Amino acid sequence: MGYSRNFGMRSFENIVRDGRFRTAAGSAHVIGAPVVLDSNTPGFLEAAGAGAAPGPAAGVVVYEHLLPTEIKQTSSDLNTVPGGVYAQIVHGPGAKVWFKNTASKTMYDGDVHAAAGLLASSVVVANLKPGDALTPDGSGKFKVANGTTDGEWFVVEQANSSTGVVEARFTF
Repeated sequence: MGYSRNFGMRSFENIVRDGRFRTAAGSAHVIGAPVVLDSNTPGFLEAAGAGAAPGPAAGVVVYEHLLPTEIKQTSSDLNTVPGGVYAQIVHGPGAKVWFKNTASKTMYDGDVHAAAGLLASSVVVANLKPGDALTPDGSGKFKVANGTTDGEWFVVEQANSSTGVVEARFTF
């Protein structure tokens, strides 16, 4: 199931949906980005810091847009969670997701879908291998963990360099 051009779920086993939390006005998280509950503003979520520890107050943000004709945004915003709305934080040991970076794309009607993604620019999909760990990089994306188990959010199961799709399972 895809939530955007950049993120989707492959397996829902052990999935934990931690309710709905509000995004800050003016914020724009890419769907699937690492987030944590904002300790300074109860009921709100914020981007996870670099190497943030996994736990019950952390996960990836999921938002289901209405039909494009029902929203007052451009279709390029369909990859992001609008600011000031309620979104879900999702995690769960063993739950499997997929994500990839996508270039901007001009549609047949001239509409442009903006480039978006969840992998840091330092991540080369062709270099990922099963067992690699991914952790937040602090900018709403994931990077390869530096050989430690601290802050591991995902373990890579597959990385397809021809499609750019990475499949990984949550560690928490």
